[in-house]
Amino acid sequence: GMTEDKVVQKRKELAKWLKESILRLGPTFIKIGQQFSTRVDILPQEYVDQLSELQ
Repeated sequence: GMTEDKVVQKRKELAKWLKESILRLGPTFIKIGQQFSTRVDILPQEYVDQLSELQ
């Protein structure tokens, strides 16, 4: 199985990939990503951290 450290590292990698993909998709998706960056109640912190960079 995966250790907690590996799970966190994988989440960080996926969150960075998501942010980079959103940037490639353009302004509409960036705006959506910005909205999700404020939703700490539904996204893991690693995603919130990356999406906050879209602000």
